Amino acid sequence: MKVLDKKLEELAIAGRWDIDFHLPAEGIRKFPQDIVVRIHDVADVMKFKRDPGRKPDDIFQYIDIASVDVAIGVVSNPQELRGDEAPSRARKVVRAFDVIVSTCRPTRGAIAVIPVELHDQIASTAFSIVRAKDGINPFYLHYALRLPSTLEQFRKWSTGSSYPAILDEDVKKTLIPLPIHEVQDQIAQKILAALHERDIALAAANAGWNGVLDNITNTLCGHVELSHPLSASKETISTIAQVRQKLSELPQLNTDGASNGNGSDLFDEMTDE
Repeated sequence: MKVLDKKLEELAIAGRWDIDFHLPAEGIRKFPQDIVVRIHDVADVMKFKRDPGRKPDDIFQYIDIASVDVAIGVVSNPQELRGDEAPSRARKVVRAFDVIVSTCRPTRGAIAVIPVELHDQIASTAFSIVRAKDGINPFYLHYALRLPSTLEQFRKWSTGSSYPAILDEDVKKTLIPLPIHEVQDQIAQKILAALHERDIALAAANAGWNGVLDNITNTLCGHVELSHPLSASKETISTIAQVRQKLSELPQLNTDGASNGNGSDLFDEMTDE
């Protein structure tokens, strides 16, 4: 059982009575304490705003939480909107190399560096806009903000159950490891190189996928013969017989109807027509 001694006035100031909020974060302890700093020591949380609705005919790029690829932490699909289409949350002005941190469900890691092409565009008010101070590598800061030890602290600060959220002040007090400038640069370069390699691999995989689909389409049109199927890395279910076999092995569906439940009867009806 966890036990923590706190004075009533401390609890009142914090406005939180749950023990998890007051217990020290565990993940950050694995880093040497002489390199651990708070975000507000190395970055500023910016609050500049602009209402794009004041220029209804102007086009702008809008970055909301859905625009961030949480798998790798990059802005992947901002929306192009007219000023008169701007949602009420489209207010925060971002600068190139700012780090945007989703304050709604922050443990998902919707955290990204603003690319140069989105300089002076608009982000949702659901983001904290973190701007690295002089001498701090923004790409390293992005890496540090997505560390499990950082997300653990975001979880501790969060309030609300359905949509847990944190505040700008929570972001400012969060602890991260911060090595010397040269190491920051080396880490940033290594991460960006890995992202580039990932993009190349994805492009090659997508090209191969599209090539397979084109071959199938051309075969159906009678232009070419179906190329030899690629070998799968694991056992796959692909033929009608394999589908039937797998359906017969699966448990019955829990439904209110009179069907036998495992879907095989529906499959039979579809294939008999």
